[in-house]
Amino acid sequence: MPDDRSGVSKTQTSKDYYYILGVRPDATSEEITEAYHDLYEKFGPHVSVQGMDPDILIKTFKDISDAYEVLIDPAKRREYDKNSANARNSSSDLRALWTKHASAAPTAEMDKDRQPKVQAMAIEMELEVTLKEAIKGTHRQIKISDPKPCSECSGQRAVNKMQCQNCRGLGYFNVERNEEIDLPPGMYDQMDIRIPDKGRYDLRAARKGDLIVKVHLKQHPFLSVLGRDLVCTVPVTIYEAMLGADIEVPSATGKVVMKIQPLTQTGRVYRLKGLGLAGADQLVTTEVVIPQQLTGEEVALYRKLKELSREPNPRDAIFSKL
Repeated sequence: MPDDRSGVSKTQTSKDYYYILGVRPDATSEEITEAYHDLYEKFGPHVSVQGMDPDILIKTFKDISDAYEVLIDPAKRREYDKNSANARNSSSDLRALWTKHASAAPTAEMDKDRQPKVQAMAIEMELEVTLKEAIKGTHRQIKISDPKPCSECSGQRAVNKMQCQNCRGLGYFNVERNEEIDLPPGMYDQMDIRIPDKGRYDLRAARKGDLIVKVHLKQHPFLSVLGRDLVCTVPVTIYEAMLGADIEVPSATGKVVMKIQPLTQTGRVYRLKGLGLAGADQLVTTEVVIPQQLTGEEVALYRKLKELSREPNPRDAIFSKL
């Protein structure tokens, strides 16, 4: 029967399990277990390797686990040795990719003063903010999940950790903590904000990593976003459009007063400097609203205005071209 989903038995693979574990073909069971223990500490599911693709890390640890499973079992090892006698020179491509990472990882034999500093891994989090928060900045309390070493298998050899029923072989539990963060003024949609030492605790680095916040803007009931400008359309009365006026318009941070010029037409755009995102502007388009009802006196006044008006009929220009 095959040992995995690929349909190929682990004892019939062309991979060099001795090379993957870094042991000789005549290695003892103790040497194989020790090699697996060292690799588990460097590439097990409880650690992250800076600069290494997560998919490669997963495949790497699967290779390591498969190699240990076969070589530690005398019957499987004999079958593997028999099947792979002619393919022993074939090596795992994955090992070649992660060997350089393994050589850089700290070991117990290294002098602590000469150990390379392990960079804590950063995590990403998406947060939704209002337009007002984006412009003025805001304070948030968030939850971060930290790994806590398992009390049952902490400090034990990797082979024992894998059999731990308490943490199911992970070697740790996730524990939530509250974290206070400040988001700066001048945010915009899809902006990435890196906050040092506010991320997940990294067991290998023994400190917290950075938190990368990706900003998403919450939809506003009246304002829309165009790049980093804010845009809106405001209705104005025919009297305001004709005579000009100071009118109140909504902005992301509250009401502001905008001056419209006399004879303002529908579709005219006014620019309010600095009221957009990250120092951009707010663009206000006017929409002249025609009265729905008129009194008799108003009708008489409009007819009088018509008689006094010297404005040409705007449709005359159309027919003059025909």
